[in-house]
Amino acid sequence: MDYYNKNLKDILRWGRIGAITCRIAEILSIPKLQALKDFYRSSTCEKLHDPSTKLYLYSDYYIADSYLIEKGLYK
Repeated sequence: MDYYNKNLKDILRWGRIGAITCRIAEILSIPKLQALKDFYRSSTCEKLHDPSTKLYLYSDYYIADSYLIEKGLYK
């Protein structure tokens, strides 16, 4: 999938990914850049980029929590 198709939805999603990864970094006490790299390698991020899942409709906190659950770091 091409994550760099620059339309308005993509630009808004990139901003949200920044907020999501800041939340992940805060919870895990890791650098924000590491959180960003780890998030981009996750299936949660893949689902966020897939319009058919409609994950983009959920809050940033929900998506961050979904990532943490996926990684087994959150119950």
